[in-house]
Amino acid sequence: MFFKFATLLAVAFGALSVFAFSCNTGAIQCCGSVQTAEEYNANAIADLVGVAVSAITGQVGLECSPITGIGPGTGANCASAPVCCEHTFSNQLIGINCTPAVIGA
Repeated sequence: MFFKFATLLAVAFGALSVFAFSCNTGAIQCCGSVQTAEEYNANAIADLVGVAVSAITGQVGLECSPITGIGPGTGANCASAPVCCEHTFSNQLIGINCTPAVIGA
């Protein structure tokens, strides 16, 4: 009986544990899509956000929102992979130079 209780307790605490994401540059974002600048037309993206095309060296994220915490409405439920974007524009809807977020415990 104690073994079942201990197992249940371990599973419950395991379900409550949350992965922490960290970024070396920029804020953690959940973007609807992340692709290379060429796939999005780098010139159009550069014109839209007001930067030189040469400044876009990484991936571009569209329809981004910040991952600010845990729970409903905070961005914790990201349907795509969380990314770290060096710069965000248009109220964080567009991110440039994005890289996958590092997951740590």
